[in-house]
Amino acid sequence: MNPPPGTFLAKVREGVIQLPPPLKRFCEASGWTLFAVSMRDHSSLELRPILPDDNAADPIVTDTLQDSLPYSSLSDEGKLWIPASIRGPLRLGEQSVMMRIEGDVMAVYLRKVFETLGFGP
Repeated sequence: MNPPPGTFLAKVREGVIQLPPPLKRFCEASGWTLFAVSMRDHSSLELRPILPDDNAADPIVTDTLQDSLPYSSLSDEGKLWIPASIRGPLRLGEQSVMMRIEGDVMAVYLRKVFETLGFGP
């Protein structure tokens, strides 16, 4: 399945991002149910999927797990919990965020960068 084109608005409540339906369907179809969560910068996140075919012999997976990056599982309802260690510094709070697939990761942008990325009116 190809990633859905475009950027999607998603709600964040109590540290949980509700994935928009097109992103949820893509994640389920692609086996993206477990993610390493990291900050790209002060206004965006990167959700890197850890795929079922990945194993401990894979240096990328081994490095990701050994680096103690927080990770999160996608619920059946399409909810993804963002760990407090990321939410705090990012000031994620209760808001809407923009999400899109960028290559082999899912990117999350905070509201304050919408206009600088061309998402504004």
